[in-house]
This record gives sequence, C-alpha cells and structure tokens, in this order.
Amino acid sequence: MERVWVAHPVLAHPRAVDFGARPYLLRALAGAGLLHPLQLTDDETGRVREAEDTALHELQSWRGNQVLGQFIGQAVTCDDALPDSRNSLSKRIHGWCAFQAANVRVAGHHTDRITTSDGVEDDPFGTWARAASIVLRGPLRLMAPPGEEVYVAATLARGLKYQARADATSLSYQAHPVRRDFLLTFDLSTEGATETVVLDVIKAIRGIHESLVTAADDSDTHRVQLLELELPLLGGRLWQAGETGRIGEREWVDLIVARIADYREKAADLRAAVARCVTDEDYLRLARDINGAKRQLLERLGLRRVALSPVEQELVNGVASVTESVPGVPKVAGMWIGARALGKQVSATGTPVQRFLYKEFYRAWKRAGR
Repeated sequence: MERVWVAHPVLAHPRAVDFGARPYLLRALAGAGLLHPLQLTDDETGRVREAEDTALHELQSWRGNQVLGQFIGQAVTCDDALPDSRNSLSKRIHGWCAFQAANVRVAGHHTDRITTSDGVEDDPFGTWARAASIVLRGPLRLMAPPGEEVYVAATLARGLKYQARADATSLSYQAHPVRRDFLLTFDLSTEGATETVVLDVIKAIRGIHESLVTAADDSDTHRVQLLELELPLLGGRLWQAGETGRIGEREWVDLIVARIADYREKAADLRAAVARCVTDEDYLRLARDINGAKRQLLERLGLRRVALSPVEQELVNGVASVTESVPGVPKVAGMWIGARALGKQVSATGTPVQRFLYKEFYRAWKRAGR
C-alpha cells in the first residue's frame, strides 16, 4: 500500500499520542512515517455515521445474532477440517483472549483508547456486544474462555465500525483474522447469500479445499508444511533465528521497523506498477513482467519444474504469493521447484519490477535450503 492508516476505536480525529504508549510497535511505525492515524473530515464523519447506522440496523436485527452464531459454527467446521490444529482459529482466539487480558487491557494500552471498566465501547456497538455475549454465551465459549465472551463480541462489532470508516474514506480495511471471517459472513449474509455459499467462501479463504480435506491425511502433513515454506512470499522473513534474544524488546522493534521501511523502499517500483494498473492491458503487462522474472529463475539458476499431483497443484494455487483480489489482477502461482547449483553469480536484467521479483523468488529458494 502507498500509505497505511490506523483507526481509533472511539475518536474521529486522533493523534498518535491518543493511542497510548503501547503497543510500542504502533508508536514505532508511526514515528517512522509508516503508519498514520486515520483522521476524518466533517464530510467523512457524516458518511461514517450513516454507514454505522446501516450496519447497526442489521446487527440489531434477528440476523445479527444469527450471523455471530454462523461465524462461530464456520470457525469450528473449518478447524475440524484442518489436518492439524496449528492453524485452528478457535484455538488462536482462545490464546488471543488470554494474551489480551494479561497484556493489553492494562494502563497505557487498551484502557487509554477505551476507558470503560470492561474495555467495551460505551456506544450502540458496545451495547450489542454486551447483549450478544449473554444471549450467545454458550456458542461463544467454543472459542472464548469464560468471562471473555463480551470482549470477543465487542472486537467483532468494532470491525464493523472500522469497515464503515474505510468505506466512507474510500480506503481498504485490512482486518485481522478474528474479524475477517465475521465481516465477510456479515456482508454476504446481509446481501442474501445462503449459509452454504458463505461457508464455501470462508473455506476458500481459510485454505480448505475439498480435495485437500479428502486426500490429505497425517502422512501428508509434512508435504503441506514444506509447501508453505517454499512458496515465495513477498517480504520474506524480516529476521533470522540467530538474531533473536540478543537485544532488548524496544531495540528489537526499532530494528524490525527499520527493516520494514527499507523493504518498502525496495518494493516501491512494484507498488507503483500495481497502482498504475487501470486497463486490461496494464494488468497483462504486469503479468508479463512477473512471468519474465520466473522464467529467469528457471533458465539462469538451472531450476526445473516438477510435475505436481492435483492436490499439490491446488495447494500452490491456493496460497500463492500474489492472489487475484479483483478480476484482471494477475495471480502469481507459487513454484514447486527443484534445483542444481550452477556456482555462478546471480544477476537479473529487465525492468525494476522484474529485478525486484527475481530477487524475492531467489531469496525464497535459498531460504528453503535449496
């Protein structure tokens, strides 16, 4: 993204100091100019209020509680379909709740942003969350420890407020997984999608494909993990294992923020190329550049393609490094690669975008120990 904002849960015109002293990562990102408080104009505030009223109307209807129950049921269904519990959403929410209670809802942190005793906003969204935590206490306990039901419900409802602000300012809201599936379920359900259709969409986003569910068993788990390690991911790892535990927490955060800033500068050409995509011709040109970088890997590094089974091919396409977010945007499938070392200096020619992607794919190949 060219610019990144963070919304305040209560204030329409927040300053960086209004978010509190913690998390320090947020302060460090703001200090480096990588993150900016989202400040609404008077016109935007009016549009936000209208969008929130529309969301509240749906949330406070009979469908609101139904959507929350549907979200919980979907999370459990997807967790049961996973080959192991490593990516279980309900287990992650359990751990997230415990962490929030011990480390976040404290002075200088969440309580500086929301000052109520239970950490829930004193507004209609908070009122709904308190009521839902009582009505749906049983289902909520499938993913929230006792006593944390209201906080989970409030966190989900808060996502609707952030979505309203994004819509009013023509921005893209990037929700974390606790809110993402709920917001998708809410939007699709209010637009009339059936529960079956909504579940199919959530399964696809969670990376659960029908052939994988039926074909993968315990013996295939290691193959799934290897695929996840080998697929090129823009940005890669920001640190190596040997670097950890050597400096203090704040110094560590400052180090990582500096690396993020450095990476954003390196990725500027790619970001600009994506931003320039307007017509189908623009998308095809970018796709050509990306495919050119992949061809250089195959030709210059002596890489060769390995025939994939249908399950492997679906995995590769399902967790590609660049997905198809809107029709026409190029989708870069990850590469399942074998290699033989040629012992020569790695170099790349072509456009800045090609050179950047070439280096990214090559680093991913090296990280996989090839």
